[in-house]
Amino acid sequence: MSARSLVLLAVSLCAGGLAALACFHKSDLVVLREHLNHPFAFGALACLLMAWAAIGLRWRWLRVLIGVLAGLGASGALLAGLVAVALTATEEVGFVDGPAPYRIRLQESGFGLDTVTWLSLRRDGGLLSKEWVFGCFNDDDTNDAFDSVKWTGQSSVEIRVADGRTFPIALDPVSGRPQTTAALNC
Repeated sequence: MSARSLVLLAVSLCAGGLAALACFHKSDLVVLREHLNHPFAFGALACLLMAWAAIGLRWRWLRVLIGVLAGLGASGALLAGLVAVALTATEEVGFVDGPAPYRIRLQESGFGLDTVTWLSLRRDGGLLSKEWVFGCFNDDDTNDAFDSVKWTGQSSVEIRVADGRTFPIALDPVSGRPQTTAALNC
């Protein structure tokens, strides 16, 4: 096996490791969640790099076998990724500024008349910014639809739904992580 093939094999294994890490490990760090949370893309990349590395093999039957398997794997990963993106797409609604360094991020997802509103708390800190989901509201029942969110103190938030019910959320004073969550029909 040539040196190029060995390097490509190592890079392929690294891409596969990143795919597994992105798939099975959920991180609070925003930079990891938004930029490295692409398990299907990393999986497809690993398959394509593996096929490229196989070009340097001596046995033709093994090159063909690895090429076919890598092509099927890459196609499957890309198809699964497209389906996942279509089913889990969220739209940015906006941010509610809080006491520095905190902001509440609002996102919506859903198909047709069914909308799910996601609330997450972001603690800005450059590359070490963190984000935690603390609320999910599905408007299947109009009374359970998200209405508003407001800061009620330095470390507390209040969520209001359409029928007037409120959900107080306390934040950990040290880490900023929400101590409770609120979810209706999610």
